[in-house]
Amino acid sequence: MARNAALVISGRIGFVALWFLAVLLVYRGLGSDTAGLSEAGLFAIAIACVKIASGCIVDPSDVALMRRAPSLLRDDPEAAYRLFRAAFVLRGGLTAAVVLTLLLFAEIFSRDILGHPEATPLVRFVAAAIVGDMLFRSVMVVLQAAERFKALVLLEGFMQVLRFGSILLLWAFGAIQVELVLASYAAASFLALLVGAAGLLPRRLFASPRFEAKDLRHLLHFLKWMMPAMVLAAFNERLDILLVFGFAGSDVAGLYGAMLTLALVPDLVAGSLSSLLQPRIARMREEGSYASMLRLFLRISLPLLGVAFLLALLFARPVITLVLGPTYAAETGSFLWLLAGTLIWLAVTPLPMTMVAVHAPAQIALVTAGQLAIVASLGLILLPMHGPVGMAIAVFTTRISVALALFLMARRLAMPMRGGALLRVRQTHAS
Repeated sequence: MARNAALVISGRIGFVALWFLAVLLVYRGLGSDTAGLSEAGLFAIAIACVKIASGCIVDPSDVALMRRAPSLLRDDPEAAYRLFRAAFVLRGGLTAAVVLTLLLFAEIFSRDILGHPEATPLVRFVAAAIVGDMLFRSVMVVLQAAERFKALVLLEGFMQVLRFGSILLLWAFGAIQVELVLASYAAASFLALLVGAAGLLPRRLFASPRFEAKDLRHLLHFLKWMMPAMVLAAFNERLDILLVFGFAGSDVAGLYGAMLTLALVPDLVAGSLSSLLQPRIARMREEGSYASMLRLFLRISLPLLGVAFLLALLFARPVITLVLGPTYAAETGSFLWLLAGTLIWLAVTPLPMTMVAVHAPAQIALVTAGQLAIVASLGLILLPMHGPVGMAIAVFTTRISVALALFLMARRLAMPMRGGALLRVRQTHAS
């Protein structure tokens, strides 16, 4: 497990970091002057829409698959393949509904919601990026369930190299435009999908289009709780951008979006840990090893959190100026609040979040509803008073509150299993 953790974390951080660098190049290219910040704001909203769609459709079905697919792949691969096909039909139908809605109402969306009638073509690129994300993630979830972490990291790396290379080309030719950036994003997903499906997935997965209705019903039964939770979570993660865009305009949203991108770099580690833990969290609960693993993780993560934030206090402004340009340096305060929340989240939640998501999806729905209420209420209060810094404070407060709630919920979920595991051990010795 330690080897897999090192591979997944180091590989995904290294490769996904390329996309973060590409995003920073986009922000620097779009926001080199005050006039360009409006385009940067549109880019922030476009990426937020893509991620919201993925969070609402793909993330819940991935978690649902992790409940059964890893064990089925070991015991009955054909049943696992039917389950994957059922999940693909489900997420494909949901994605089609979202994309068709965007395409049909692109003009209304750009004019009445974004306030930029000229952004209608951008909405179409957003739709293409959503489809690409869904298809690519459908390949990745098979590799994750099979615990083929080397293939998973390499495929994601291939996609991120494509995205980074395309942004570099746009930068070199002075062609950083929101539409071209979204087109490059979508094209990289489609190309990586073809490579992954052709070279990494088992042929038997494609041998038949057949799936079983009971698998679809099982997924829907789980998703009736997880889907609302993930929908709320997806909006929660981008609600700050939406609020800043709505209250302060696209130029301020461009500033805030750049700070958010920079502050979320530590989330690369959290995402990598979740990919590694999801297939194993049930085993930890059965064996009663969750508590000891959590203590070990906290002994490492909390001191690292303090060191990282101290370094940020010392070097935030010069780093922002160097990476993004002097236009963005005025929002250093927003960056520090956002980074503090991200570091606390990384230090506390990977294990508790995975435990609750897999074993108590109804509780996740409650947590995300509370998260939405905190972000929205604090944002509406602090944003008009303090601008982007107020929004960052609201996000920081929300992350601390949700991390504590998940910690307590996961602890309660793990306790009965420790007792059950101990009882089984005693019964074995007695027999």
